[in-house]
Amino acid sequence: MSSQKFSIRALQTVRRSLQRQLVLPACEHTPNAESAGDIPEPDSLASLSTLFRKGGFAHSEGSTPNTNGRWFISTVDASAALKPLPGIALKPNYCLVTYLYRIRRANENHGGAVTWAMANRLSTTSHLEAALEAAGDYNTPPYPEGALSNYMTAITGDLTSGSFAIASVLQRELQEFGRCGKFYRWHHHRLIGAIPSKRQWKWRMEQPKSLLPTVHKLPNGKRTVEFYTCKVAPPIGIFHHVDRYGGNGYVAKATNHPVAACVGKA
Repeated sequence: MSSQKFSIRALQTVRRSLQRQLVLPACEHTPNAESAGDIPEPDSLASLSTLFRKGGFAHSEGSTPNTNGRWFISTVDASAALKPLPGIALKPNYCLVTYLYRIRRANENHGGAVTWAMANRLSTTSHLEAALEAAGDYNTPPYPEGALSNYMTAITGDLTSGSFAIASVLQRELQEFGRCGKFYRWHHHRLIGAIPSKRQWKWRMEQPKSLLPTVHKLPNGKRTVEFYTCKVAPPIGIFHHVDRYGGNGYVAKATNHPVAACVGKA
């Protein structure tokens, strides 16, 4: 087995790039009852994104952005976030489609989301909206017919160790994209390459000698990506993330375990 370590700065740069791209328009992040006006209804996700860039967008009545716990289609094409990433890309003729879920509680918006990868030919508005009919609450998101069960299946790359490290960040950012409020998960984690020194930690295991992101390559070509984060929202802790890849693709079996708890003040 061979191992390659990466600087924490490199992964942090990847994450910042993704976060700059994966941003919802205000009307979807914090929906209100205002009408978008009489804009011709687009026939695909690409058309929706184009209309937004021109200053407006349209949904059918059943998929309008709302805070009533009804799923709706985002106008944002999340695949654009992959373009600056080295070593990995979305497969040709595929796109990423995101559905959003918003509720308002105690004057605050909370929201979940689900992203699917699917062939471009299936990304028509009518096809995507058909999935809304079978959707329920947050635990029953829309599943458009023909969507891949894991969006990372639609990711291709050069299969270098660096590309697998990037894929581990990408899959978590896409999973978090569109979430807000009580639905946040990965949002509260900060990538770390050393133990934060301004807090006291109680370790559940032997303290690791290095927290730098590491990619292990096994003799059979499989890869394992290891990295650490500090969760900054209570309960504050240090987490160990391990992603196991088959070696010929970017679908991983991921585990995320807390390894240390904060026992002191900052």
